[in-house]
Amino acid sequence: MLTIANIDAQSTTMGYYITNENDTVVTQIKFPKGFFGQNNFTNKIEVDDSINGTKRFAPGDIKGYGYSDHGYKYIFLSKPVKDGSSKFLSPVFIGPKASLYQYGITTSGSGYALPSQQVFYTFEKPNNQYLFLVGRTTKAFKNKLKEFFNDDPDVQRLIDDRLKYWLEMKKDLLEIMQTVNKK
Repeated sequence: MLTIANIDAQSTTMGYYITNENDTVVTQIKFPKGFFGQNNFTNKIEVDDSINGTKRFAPGDIKGYGYSDHGYKYIFLSKPVKDGSSKFLSPVFIGPKASLYQYGITTSGSGYALPSQQVFYTFEKPNNQYLFLVGRTTKAFKNKLKEFFNDDPDVQRLIDDRLKYWLEMKKDLLEIMQTVNKK
């Protein structure tokens, strides 16, 4: 049996990172690739520029980073997750009263099993209040969300009316976040 894997392969792209002092630094961003080409965007990034050389950043080291690839812009911000650590999360909605961030974990299938993806959400209010939920359209998900946004009856009704189908979850969450931030 012969196995060929490119373990040390990296892809690079022009991008930037935001320091904890809010300075934006333009740099080359390197993304390590795993055995099957999957990138880990949530735990660390490595940057390389001609002045400072190569540096590695964890979510606690910088506020975030971004880059463009194939016409799409990607932004990742350092935010807390349920276990108390921080990860680089992708903003879904940023507003003055509440914001929503997400990250996902993809597991590969084995045998006849298909790959699956689990999405994790961090809801944030300006006073550093956080709610951490796993992306499932369950009664517990809705109840925790209603408790977090318990001061707005319009949002309460909207949560009751939405979040029924997993395939519509992102659209429903966007509508909820827009309603939260209207007033």
